[in-house]
Amino acid sequence: MDRSKKIIATILCVFMIANVWTTMSLKKQVKNLQNEIGRMHSNLSNTVMNTGQGINNLRDDLVSKIEKGESLLSCFETEAEYKNGQLVFTVKVAPKEKRTDEIIFLSLGGEKKETISVNGLEYTAAFALKMPQKIIPTVSFESSTGVRQEVLPEIYPDELLSLGYESSWEMESNSLENNNEMFMLKIYTLNENSRSLLSETPAATIVIQDLFTDAEIGRKKIQLTESKTLGFISFNADLSEYQKKKDAFTIWIEIKTEGGIFYREQVASFNYEGEHSSGTSSGTGVLYPVW
Repeated sequence: MDRSKKIIATILCVFMIANVWTTMSLKKQVKNLQNEIGRMHSNLSNTVMNTGQGINNLRDDLVSKIEKGESLLSCFETEAEYKNGQLVFTVKVAPKEKRTDEIIFLSLGGEKKETISVNGLEYTAAFALKMPQKIIPTVSFESSTGVRQEVLPEIYPDELLSLGYESSWEMESNSLENNNEMFMLKIYTLNENSRSLLSETPAATIVIQDLFTDAEIGRKKIQLTESKTLGFISFNADLSEYQKKKDAFTIWIEIKTEGGIFYREQVASFNYEGEHSSGTSSGTGVLYPVW
């Protein structure tokens, strides 16, 4: 009998040790994955900064040419608007000199258009393009005696239509005992071109995915809670029904604007391994259109 008890005790000890080891291993995996998510967010931020720096460099090159007298233009600007599944780009140029016999053309996306004079000093043309594609405008001054032409900096529609986000978790005032946290999300514009995207309330959905398998666990429409200005909107979502599920999960946001531009990005995560082992993560980042 004593021997049987010793065997049973030994087996139980082995199972307990195995269980402790498995739990510690899972916690380590979750921690490693959370660190990886943090690293990915950091890399994304660096990529955004590098891309923005690249765009600024191109514009600086043109400004330098203008200042040195090497450019045909004194200035130019680009606006973008999404309509009926197409991006409408309006390019405006101000030439340093326009000869009386010259006609100014703008070319974009394989299409060439004669410009319209705005006030005798600026000339503009609009182009409706399907995405994605590379967009490099060209301006040309054409007459019977020849052509003067200049290639302008590339237009990056993803940057023009990008949105910023800030996610966070806030303890519900009436749920201290249940330890429930409300998920909060703020969406804001990053430039004048994207300002109109939030003029109407976009449709927003939270998607919960398994961190390890990417399997969708559930989705939930989130409610607009605040819209102080045209520049940002705020949402919140009660995810308590998912926060007691054992495992680690990522939170994705899906947004569709009134004009039809779709955005999808991971914005937060949470994990639950029991009453004494749970956690949440959040942060800031950039939403780019998904064409």
